[in-house]
Amino acid sequence: MVPKQNKMRVFEAIAERNLVSIMNDTKWRELQDAVINTLLFPPPYQGKYLLEDRLYPEEFETDVWYWGDWKEGIVPFYRVEWIRVRPRYLKHRGSLISPEIIDITDDFVNILKELSIPYRLDNDTYYIYSYISDTSILTL
Repeated sequence: MVPKQNKMRVFEAIAERNLVSIMNDTKWRELQDAVINTLLFPPPYQGKYLLEDRLYPEEFETDVWYWGDWKEGIVPFYRVEWIRVRPRYLKHRGSLISPEIIDITDDFVNILKELSIPYRLDNDTYYIYSYISDTSILTL
């Protein structure tokens, strides 16, 4: 689909669903830069995009072994409805040893607070919304 047409469809979806904008491109870039440049690793995330019903990745209920693609995976920002960040991952240590949990939750939350990015905490994951209908569920 042509990017301009896609962007128009996104704006139509926002209006139809009565969503409020929480994050703009500048805020997303600030978050992206802080995650890439200050954290021990880029945390994995699950994305929900405005024009799609499917989540990427579909399964994200437990800790994972991979890192998040914070350079190219989130853009273009305007199409993101929310991302769900799990600021830890399972580090493989061998076939006979359980994986080690590498946790950067405190550092990640500090970034959110420093950048004044509202979020919702749910089951040790952090939802960051571009668009939402009820802002009362967010923590700043």
